[in-house]
Amino acid sequence: MASPDEVHQLLVKSKYRNVNVAKKDVLQVMRIYHGLTYVAEDYVFNDGSSKVLVRLQGTIPVSYKQNTYHIPICIILMDTHPNNAPMCYVKPTPEMHIKVSQFVDHNGKVYLPYLHDWQPSSSDLEGLIQVMIITFGDFMPVYSKPKANTAPYPTNFNMPQPQANVGGAYPPYPTGYPPYPAAGGSSNFVPYPPTTAATNPTSYPIDMPMPNTTYPSPYANNASGQGTITDEHIRASLLSAVEEKMWRRIVERVNQRQAELDTLKRTKQELQEGRSKIEEIISSLEKEEADLKRHLSVLNDKNGEMDKSLEAFERKDGIDVDEAVSTTAPLYRQLLNAFADEAATEDAIYYLGEALRNGVIDLEVFLKHVRQLSRKQFVLRILMQKCRQKAGLAG
Repeated sequence: MASPDEVHQLLVKSKYRNVNVAKKDVLQVMRIYHGLTYVAEDYVFNDGSSKVLVRLQGTIPVSYKQNTYHIPICIILMDTHPNNAPMCYVKPTPEMHIKVSQFVDHNGKVYLPYLHDWQPSSSDLEGLIQVMIITFGDFMPVYSKPKANTAPYPTNFNMPQPQANVGGAYPPYPTGYPPYPAAGGSSNFVPYPPTTAATNPTSYPIDMPMPNTTYPSPYANNASGQGTITDEHIRASLLSAVEEKMWRRIVERVNQRQAELDTLKRTKQELQEGRSKIEEIISSLEKEEADLKRHLSVLNDKNGEMDKSLEAFERKDGIDVDEAVSTTAPLYRQLLNAFADEAATEDAIYYLGEALRNGVIDLEVFLKHVRQLSRKQFVLRILMQKCRQKAGLAG
């Protein structure tokens, strides 16, 4: 039984971002599937980089033809789990071969719609394993290696005449290689998956018809009820067994190559999409580079103009204020003059108040001049307002 503290420490040590969610997901799977264990090891990506990732490895029970088989798998959790889908592999033992299909490639990597449509809010490891069990129950990902038959078939020998039994028939001569174990055999045996056209819709049909070749029976009953096995009978039996085995291997090889071709087509499509995106990015960068060069050229021109203006000012002895501030139209000049007069009037009223406060002038003189300046200030403000309206400026 997995210890929550050990899983927590392992995830923290491996620098997982969502430790609590990942721990809950791992513990839930370990409680249900006792054939799985967890370990943290370095995983090397295709670009050469590596990370320490936690992986679940072991076997899961798969029901196939009313029997349960334990399929070896490996689930690698990304350090962003559950934001990104895990990577799943089938890990066959030395006695097994990978059965390539649209769900498993020749490297053992698993492709499932559940992984492609992974949602962090609703997807988890328990659901992933359940989908794998259902899928592998229909499309077995591995099959056992056939045992080599070391006993060679005789090429020429004289077989003794068998004695007829009570029924006048003889036991059949074994043809071909020993068949695969029956479905009721040991649960450790992994069967050869059923070959149907549904394995790969785009491949050749898997249930290809066997050649309808008729060979002479290895037992030819004569009139007296006794049979004689000749070299021709043995040869026909061997040819039948070899042809059946070769045909089975041809069907397997065709399906394997078709599945690999589909994988390459998917990879080609992904590479083409990536190429289109890269070309769009390059085009955008080139456009931005052209804009930056144009703006840089304008900036250099303005910088040159500023340098020339500074040199011109440095050569002059002084700057005439009236010439420095000039307008482009008589209306703007009138507005500028009215603004200057109004500001001067405002200052005059201020200093009259200061003079009254300090006792320089009396109240009667103060009020007299303030009335005159206030009247002038009012007229100037009206004039500025009309000038701004005439010039189309904001009020």
